[in-house]
Amino acid sequence: MESEFTEIALKMIVILGGAKLLAVLLERVGQEAVLGELLLGIVLGPSVLRLLDPKGDPVLAFLAELGIVVLVFYIGLVAELDLFIRAWRPSLRVALVGMAIFLGAGTLVGLGAGLSLLGALFLGAALMATSMGKAGRLLVATQRMLLPAGMTVLGAALLDDLIALWLLAGLQAWAGPRPFRWELFVLEGLGSLLFLVGGLWLGVRLAPRLFRLLESLETRGMIIVAALVFCLGLAVAAKGLGLALIVGAFAAGLMLEYVHHERQITRQVETLVDLFVPFYFVKAGALLDLALLTEWKVLVSVLGLTAFAIAGKLLSGLGAERGQRWLVGVGMIPRGEVGLIFATAGLELGLLSKELYAALLAMILLTTFITPLLLRFSLRRAPL
Repeated sequence: MESEFTEIALKMIVILGGAKLLAVLLERVGQEAVLGELLLGIVLGPSVLRLLDPKGDPVLAFLAELGIVVLVFYIGLVAELDLFIRAWRPSLRVALVGMAIFLGAGTLVGLGAGLSLLGALFLGAALMATSMGKAGRLLVATQRMLLPAGMTVLGAALLDDLIALWLLAGLQAWAGPRPFRWELFVLEGLGSLLFLVGGLWLGVRLAPRLFRLLESLETRGMIIVAALVFCLGLAVAAKGLGLALIVGAFAAGLMLEYVHHERQITRQVETLVDLFVPFYFVKAGALLDLALLTEWKVLVSVLGLTAFAIAGKLLSGLGAERGQRWLVGVGMIPRGEVGLIFATAGLELGLLSKELYAALLAMILLTTFITPLLLRFSLRRAPL
């Protein structure tokens, strides 16, 4: 037992300490912490040091699963629906144009590359989802978040996340052991939507009362523990209904946005994000076979996917208001958490090859590096 504890503790020390150290270094050069976590996973995984087994380590698998549940819970908490309401028309247009491009052309590209229809849809969805966190950080850094184009970017990114979570629930059900039927796929997606809408409707009414009652108990740590229990409970409930864990976690975050302690909960959940989310992205990095990136076919795929990912988002900017289209398109380019979720799920379900996973991961890294440069160049020409 002691040897198992020592082994797990050492892995946690290396992952958490290494991830934070790389985050500090990368943030000093204007990049995101998630890049450090992915790079750390690549180094610790089978490609380099072979200290982590991303497929056969149950502790890492549990911590990574918990990390993604906490991350999606946090996304729900910070997804300010008021911002979307203030710019819902251009946000909806931008999101729908992007969805049509990536689920349409992206799926056709996947089918042309020999993927199954399900695998091609996973590829299209992985290319579609803008990183709301990265887009938001860029807008904050350039002091443009609350201006019209900034709100359009955030609203469209929020819609991207909602659509992507809906698709993920349906696609995972499709990939399950049951025989596929289109009506079940549609019902699965509608079930996710109803779970979100119904949960939000109930949460707005019941969650504030529940947390006021818990506050009256005056026990240290009650609010954050209750919030985490609420998140895990809804995640398990969603799983029990045949939906994805992340659907329940996202619904929990949206519900708690309306409680009196929302800011306190958000600050404390940020600590949980810092603690658990690195395990997910380190595992995602460890799944990458670095040797594949030396193959010319994979390099061609990386360049092709990156060019398509950038061009598609620039075209999605056509849905924005005149004078904002280029800048909104640039703001929609960065990929991140949700795209990685799709790519990792597709790999683990056997729908995406190791080569395609490597190309997708490289595309996510490249769009993360490129977007700040494009945005700064764009801001010299026109205000956002």
